[in-house]
Amino acid sequence: MKLKEVFDANLKFIGQMELDADLMDRTFAKTDTRDHLVIGTVDLPTGRIMVGDALAYMGTKEASPELNRTVPKGSYPVELAFITTKMDTVRISAARIKLSDEKSVRYELAEPTHETTAFHCSDGDLTGFPVDAGMMGFMDASVMDEYSDFLRSWHSENPGKNHYNDYFEALFNESYEKLPQYQRAGGDFIEWTVPATGHRLTMNATGFGDGFYQVFWGIDKNGDICEVTVPLIDTDLLDRANREYIEVWDGIEACIVTNHIAEGGDIAYMCREESPNSTYNGWVFYGYDEDEDYWADANNFCLYSTHGLANRCPEIIPLLRSPEGSAFVRDGNGDFIADEQ
Repeated sequence: MKLKEVFDANLKFIGQMELDADLMDRTFAKTDTRDHLVIGTVDLPTGRIMVGDALAYMGTKEASPELNRTVPKGSYPVELAFITTKMDTVRISAARIKLSDEKSVRYELAEPTHETTAFHCSDGDLTGFPVDAGMMGFMDASVMDEYSDFLRSWHSENPGKNHYNDYFEALFNESYEKLPQYQRAGGDFIEWTVPATGHRLTMNATGFGDGFYQVFWGIDKNGDICEVTVPLIDTDLLDRANREYIEVWDGIEACIVTNHIAEGGDIAYMCREESPNSTYNGWVFYGYDEDEDYWADANNFCLYSTHGLANRCPEIIPLLRSPEGSAFVRDGNGDFIADEQ
C-alpha cells in the first residue's frame, strides 16, 4: 500500500462517527512504531471545551465547536500519541485531554453546541471540526476569547505580519529542538500561555494534515467522562502499510538510476555496488539505448527512491536483497537473469 492510499483511507477513518476503544488502546501503546507523551496542560476555568484549527479558525472563533457537555473546572494534561514509520516519518496519531486517571472502555461522539457547530445542515448540525492549517488546539471557551483578543492586539501592533511565521513559528521550532524524536523539523506541538491571563492551551499537528476531524468523549467503567479524544490516524492501517513497505526494501532509500529511467524509461540492467557511504544503497539501474559514452557522463545519473522504482517495476523486488557484487540483465523474454560476467 502506497502512502497516498493510506492518506485516502485515513480520510474515511477520521470522518467515522464511532471509535473503537481497543484501537485507541493500541494507538496510545508503546511499541517499535508507537509512543505517547504529555505535551502540556490545558486550563479549563469554565469547563467548556473548544476544539478547532488553532491557527486558521480558533483565533477568529469560527468553525471551532464548543462541546455540548461541560467538565469540572480545572487544569488537565494533554497527551499525544505518535507513530513513526520507515515509509513516512513521525506523525501525531491522536490527541486527548485526560480528565481523570481512569481508562476509557468506550467512546461517544462529542456533539457541539448548536451555536458553535462548524456547519449547519438541513438535517441537523454537523459534528467535528475542519482543519485548514494542519493544526488543532484544545482550549477553554473563555480562553479562546483571550486567545482571540491576543491575536487581534498582536496584529494591530504588527501590521502586515503573519501570526504563525512571525510569532508561533519560533515556539514550534523551540519545541522541536527540545523533543526532535517526537516531531518533524519545524515542530508539531506546543503548550502556549496567554500572556495577559496566564491560561494555558495546546496546539498540535493533525495527523496527515488538513481534513475534517471528529471528537469523542472517553467513558470509563463507571460511566463517567474520563477524556476528550481526537483520533487523527488509523495506526493499524499505517503500521500494516509500513510492514509492506519494509518487505519491499528496508535499507537506505536512495539508489542510482540513469536519467532515462528517472524520466520513465524501463530498466535493462541492474547491479549492486559496494555502497561507499549512507547516501545511497549501492544499487545502480541502467536503461535501454544507452552506451559507454552516455554512462561516462555523471550528469546522466541521479539519485532515485528505491520504493518508487519498485512501485513502477515490481519485478526488481525479489532481487533487491541480493548481496553486493550481484548483477542482473533482462533476457529476450523481459525477465531478469543473473549476469555472470
